[in-house]
Amino acid sequence: MTRDRDQRIIDGYGAVFDDATRLAHVALLAWAADHPDSDGWPRPCDVVRFARFYGVSAARLGGLVGLLPRRVGRRVIWADMARSPEVGHRMGIETFGHDALVGYGLFRASWALFQRDGLTLH
Repeated sequence: MTRDRDQRIIDGYGAVFDDATRLAHVALLAWAADHPDSDGWPRPCDVVRFARFYGVSAARLGGLVGLLPRRVGRRVIWADMARSPEVGHRMGIETFGHDALVGYGLFRASWALFQRDGLTLH
């Protein structure tokens, strides 16, 4: 991705994601950054808990923090694209649902800009 494209994706955050999803996203990141038992980044169980509380899609919220869910039989497995991106690529990015990929697109664009600018996510 180019810097301009990444910036346009990030600029669309308010148009693509509703108020509840944006609030859940900010709350989840703040909680994970300050939680004593966390490595500073959300886990799948955190995403599910915050999604339920805020009444938003867990897949979309997970995508916003680099966690992509995929149903396999009766189980849901999560690819942690922030900690181990090779897992998701082995599974095939196209196998994840639309909601997760919408959030993941913003995650990737943000990550790329932050890395280019030498910033951190929290």
